[in-house]
Amino acid sequence: MPQLSTTLLRLLAILLVALPPSRSAAGHHPANNGAPRGDGDGKPLSPPCAPADRAALLGFKAGVAADTTGILATWTGPDCCGAWEGVTCDVATGRVIALQLEAPPPKHRHYMQGTLSSSLAGLEFMETLVIRDMGRISGAIPAALSRLTRLRELYLEGNMLAGAIPGSLGKLSSLQYLSLAGNRLDDHLPPELGAVSGLEQINVAKNRLTGVVPPSYKNLSMLAYLDLSNNLLSGAVPGFIGQFKSLALLDLSNNSFSGEIPASLCTLHSLTDLSLSHNKLGGQIPPQMGGLRSLNSLAIDGNMFVGSIPASLLGLQKLWYMNLSGNGLSGPLPTGVSNALPSLVSMDLSHNHLTGEIDQFFRSLSAAGHDVNLSSNKMSSQQIVLPQKLEHLDLSKNQITGVLPEFTRGAGLKWLDISSNAIGGQIPSSISKLSSLERLDMSRNRVRGAIPASMAEMVSLQWLDLSNNVLIGRIPDNFTRLTSVRHASFRGNKLCGRIPQAKPFNLFRAAAYAHNLCLCGKPLPPCRKI
Repeated sequence: MPQLSTTLLRLLAILLVALPPSRSAAGHHPANNGAPRGDGDGKPLSPPCAPADRAALLGFKAGVAADTTGILATWTGPDCCGAWEGVTCDVATGRVIALQLEAPPPKHRHYMQGTLSSSLAGLEFMETLVIRDMGRISGAIPAALSRLTRLRELYLEGNMLAGAIPGSLGKLSSLQYLSLAGNRLDDHLPPELGAVSGLEQINVAKNRLTGVVPPSYKNLSMLAYLDLSNNLLSGAVPGFIGQFKSLALLDLSNNSFSGEIPASLCTLHSLTDLSLSHNKLGGQIPPQMGGLRSLNSLAIDGNMFVGSIPASLLGLQKLWYMNLSGNGLSGPLPTGVSNALPSLVSMDLSHNHLTGEIDQFFRSLSAAGHDVNLSSNKMSSQQIVLPQKLEHLDLSKNQITGVLPEFTRGAGLKWLDISSNAIGGQIPSSISKLSSLERLDMSRNRVRGAIPASMAEMVSLQWLDLSNNVLIGRIPDNFTRLTSVRHASFRGNKLCGRIPQAKPFNLFRAAAYAHNLCLCGKPLPPCRKI
């Protein structure tokens, strides 16, 4: 029996050791001693957010009178590092390092109405501040944001912020990305920003900024993205932009810049997108622009450029978009470069004074001599194979002559506008090879002969304008196959005979057939019976 008692005592001791410690009647808990909180599984949790950061965020919330995004409804409870939407904290310190507030789609229904509280400047550890597309955040940009010395990204796009851009932002020595686009900011570009030498992006598009680009910006040698478009800026395009060797995008469009294109811009070999549209720029297009080998997009429309289009531009292998319209360019269309612009998707040369023969121009664009899918060692120089990517070509309102060539292939082309020129000859029956055309406008030229019946194969056509030429014969009866056409005009020719009596041709207005010899049938009077 003594041996059994000893065994029982040992078992009881083991059970007592295995049981958890009991809590005292006073409810005492062991102290945390500063250790990270646990999540119940033994994994440490980040500390709660600092009281100063929580107060700064609530200061911003207090400045918002209305919030239809639902974001700020989550800003409750003591820990802003928990479920507060848009708030990111450092897991080690609990300090707020990012505030990212973006309106969910549809943006016209979701907004915040209020102001930017200067209390945001209390988030001294913040690296990213994004308040984007809130629509109704108004008032000034707080100058106190200059206290955010760790800030690398500042995006305040798509709001109603007004007043000047604070010069104090020039104290943000860590800033790399700045976007204030889509607001109502006015006054001048702050020269103090030139001190932020690490800036890689500046986007202040769609504001009301005036004045010139400050000379101090020549220090921003790290810039890869500069968008000053849609403002009221003036003066010359700064030559020092040519020093920004990492620059990939330059958009100065829709301002009042004057003078010529600086030659230094032609040395930006990393440049992929260049837009100088709708300014007051003049002079000639520098031939050296053909050296911008990385260029994907070139838009200099709506200026006062004169002279000819440099043939060197046709050698840009990566260029997919070119818009030179609305200038005073003259001389012949650029030709002489075989397989020109192989990546071209859209070209607009309209509203200039260009001359030259259209067939020669198409021949330069043709890839026939380089197309391995076409048989032949005996490739005809007359074959026109438009680049497969080419979708939009506008040569309207120039002084171009010549005749349309015979097309071998051009299935990618959707828009061809050669209206208001001096193009003659006949419409080639091979125009039907442009089988994807949705818009064809060759009005106001000198095109003669009959309308080819083969055009009925162009079943994607939605817009067809052959008006004000010298076309004869009748409108082919098989045009009834063109059921997608929404606009057509044959007026001002020498056509005769019955209009195709099927939709849509018998439903167009009579004006679409006016001033011909003897067209008849709906919508015109009935044809006479013989």
